[in-house]
Order: sequence, then structure tokens, then C-alpha cells
Amino acid sequence: MVKILLLAGLSVAVPALAGEAHVCKSQPVANSSANAELTDDTVFKCGEGIYGTIPALARDGWKIVQQTDQADVTDPSKTWAQLIIQKD
Repeated sequence: MVKILLLAGLSVAVPALAGEAHVCKSQPVANSSANAELTDDTVFKCGEGIYGTIPALARDGWKIVQQTDQADVTDPSKTWAQLIIQKD
């Protein structure tokens, strides 16, 4: 019986330990070699009011899980960078 209660208590506590993740997006830029470069100065806007450059997000404890380049749906001649960030 004690084991059952212990397992039930742990199953409730585990979701409280879950991390946090967001999708971040840079401003669209013209798809040329000069403009499409991702730098430390590229600013990303994420969910829940989170924003900043990659170095600033890292200083705030965010891990960059993935980075991809995306074509702008309204103007395919422009691209933007997308990040997925998370905290444990």
C-alpha cells in the first residue's frame, strides 16, 4: 500500500518538474547572401514576451534546441530564422 501511495505521489509531482519551450522567430530579411546571415546580433521574438539575441537567450538560461531557416509565406523572396528554445 505504501508503494502505491508513493508512486501516486510521484506521478503528480513529475509534471511540476517539466521544462518550458518556445518557438522564436527573427524578422524577415531579403534572401541574399548579405542579408540572410545569422549573427549574434539577430534578435528573436518568442512566446510569452521572451525576446533577445542568441547570446542573451543563453545568458537567461535558454538552450537552443533547433535552428531552421524559413521562407516568408507572404513574400518568398524573404527568409527568417526560427529557433526552438527550452529550459529544463
